[in-house]
Amino acid sequence: MSEVARFAVRGVIEGFYGTPWTHAERLDMINFLGRHEYNAYFYSPKDDLYLREKWMDQHPDRAMREIQELIEASRKSGLQFVYCLSPGLSMEYASESHIERLLVKYRAMYDRGVRFFSVLFDDIPMHLLFPADVQRFAHLAAAHVHTVLRVWEEMSRWDGEVRLVVCPTQYNGLGKEPYIQHLGRHLPKEIDLFWTGRFVCSPFLTDGDAKRFREHTGHKPLYWDNYPVNDLAMANELHIGPLRHRDPDLWSHSAGYVANAMSRPECSKIPLITTAAYLRDPLGYDPQTAWEAAVKEVAGPEDAEAFMRFADNVQSSFLNEVESPRMMEALLAFRFQFLQGDARLAVQQLQGLFLEMEQSAEQLLRGMSNQKLAQECRPWLEKYHHWAKVGWSAVGLVEAGTNGRLTQAAYYLLKMKQWLKRAEKLPQKVCGQVMNLFVEAVLQEVRKTT
Repeated sequence: MSEVARFAVRGVIEGFYGTPWTHAERLDMINFLGRHEYNAYFYSPKDDLYLREKWMDQHPDRAMREIQELIEASRKSGLQFVYCLSPGLSMEYASESHIERLLVKYRAMYDRGVRFFSVLFDDIPMHLLFPADVQRFAHLAAAHVHTVLRVWEEMSRWDGEVRLVVCPTQYNGLGKEPYIQHLGRHLPKEIDLFWTGRFVCSPFLTDGDAKRFREHTGHKPLYWDNYPVNDLAMANELHIGPLRHRDPDLWSHSAGYVANAMSRPECSKIPLITTAAYLRDPLGYDPQTAWEAAVKEVAGPEDAEAFMRFADNVQSSFLNEVESPRMMEALLAFRFQFLQGDARLAVQQLQGLFLEMEQSAEQLLRGMSNQKLAQECRPWLEKYHHWAKVGWSAVGLVEAGTNGRLTQAAYYLLKMKQWLKRAEKLPQKVCGQVMNLFVEAVLQEVRKTT
């Protein structure tokens, strides 16, 4: 791979909704990012009041001391600390005093060594809110251009190289929408624009879309990829699968790439290791190889095999269309073998699968070497264990029923329904619909025979 075949910005943003990371978790994550050759940490927890709702107010003293530690830790790890403010919920763009307050916050961070800043206008109304703004600006994009240019004009007077990235209010689509076109064409090229792709959570990121974004806006997109984040409607998904479906040539058509992490920092490390592999070598990236290495590193060598079995059943995300591929293959093989081949062998093989599943679940629940990972995964691990019990009981039902042992069959039917009820009480997504389909097929056979 050529040395230039890599992304200029290789970042992670703490940009999710929900409980922010603790200070200790941030320090640990910064160290982790440095080890995996990321070069930027974007400080932007949505629920930090002093970045969003109270953006005009200074951070309390304790928070400021912690930010200083994060800045220093980032520098030691070879990362740029990127300070992000989200003023759009209450900012009056026509107000010079509001712009001055924005600059005061940025300058305070500049004086502490920060040279990379972001102004985020995401997740706010697409129309102007204040009468003074309505009177002065033709539309929201014009107000944002005015604000960013004023900020950039002041920052450009500061000594040293300063960088600024803007998150538009309309941050996904094709790039030819009126708002983003106006923003891009009226901001200088040295100001980067965040973009999530065609969708808020884009199943694919292509170099063709990146080229078109540049044609429409005059800027290379700085990708804000909403993976592995699992907030809001995705809260029951555990995004520990590998990064997929990002074009190998995307690096040459973008200003960089920033991954939005989960509120579960230890779980985030698994997909972030795969993302780091992609960012370092997008042309040679192999998702499966990177994923196996990531699980081994984070879960630990002694738990890696069991964790990989679990992880194969919790890949649900907008990047992954096939959930529980190994289990689905085993169930299809069972159906064919049971109906067309050796029914006894089919039962034995499926019993082996669910026994393996139960043993791996119990190993991970009983005590992983990485206790923090175990704690963050626990609701999904418990459901995985429940599904193993459902599967074991279902196979017992099939085996007993086909051999005429009706009392045993009734026992296994009762156990299967009990474990099914427990599994369905947990909202976490495990095995997708694979186990539900299997159970329904078994129940249909039961109904036929009764």
